[in-house]
Amino acid sequence: MPDDRPYRPAQRHDRGGGSGARREPRGGGASLLAVQSISCVVVILIALVMRFAGGEAFQQLRQSFNESVMSNSIMATLAALITGVTEGEPPPGEIGTSSDGSPEPSGGNNSQQTEPSADVSGTAATEAPAAGGQDLEVGEKKVLYAPEGATFARLRINQAAKEPLVAGKITSWFGYRENPTAGGESFHQGLDIGAEMGASIASLFFGVVTETGESESYGNYIRINHGSGVEVMYAHCSQILAARDAVVRAGETVARVGSTGDSTGPHLHVEIRLNGVAYDPADVVPVDRYV
Repeated sequence: MPDDRPYRPAQRHDRGGGSGARREPRGGGASLLAVQSISCVVVILIALVMRFAGGEAFQQLRQSFNESVMSNSIMATLAALITGVTEGEPPPGEIGTSSDGSPEPSGGNNSQQTEPSADVSGTAATEAPAAGGQDLEVGEKKVLYAPEGATFARLRINQAAKEPLVAGKITSWFGYRENPTAGGESFHQGLDIGAEMGASIASLFFGVVTETGESESYGNYIRINHGSGVEVMYAHCSQILAARDAVVRAGETVARVGSTGDSTGPHLHVEIRLNGVAYDPADVVPVDRYV
């Protein structure tokens, strides 16, 4: 007698590898994409909320984001957007410093007995070279130590600096000199490069503009933070082209040569500081083309 029960095909089993293997459910890639998309939307919403809220929280977020971008770290950038906190240690490739053993400037006098830079006031045969700046007062002559706020320690940066000027001539070095405007011995905190009025001034490295302004001694100036405590200032400018908080690339024009402030002629005053202490820019700036 025929069986009236419905016919059911036998279930097939995978026999590869011994016991039957269960097939993984499909759609895993789509789920991962959805999670990543949602995460991106959440990050953007957080940034927008902080932007409209304004105040110190947004300023701190923006500063942390700029620092993380400068570190070239994707994870640090995302963390800065979400938490406003950047990594404590710079990743490989970021600007770093050493001084034949990684000097740690204390902000005071340095014990390295290095002869002060020679005065180059006689480099121009026909007229006095353009110079200026806010010099540090010195109490005695022929001293071997830098005054407080500066150091003779060598500054090493593991990235080659861009040329700040297409053409020019060094008119005053870092160190002790005869003050070109006030007279008497003083300590020059930067490097003066005489150049044509209005010549383009380029940023040495990639960085963020932290300050622009005008002072009696520096004239029109601009400060750029390059990370790891390194800050570069360009002074006596005729025009400042980069705004505060702007992100600038290495070699990008940020100002133009002038003779504003305490200056005897058109020139660029370059000042490099590490954690607030002035170092010799000649260790960083490619000076060979300006001598």
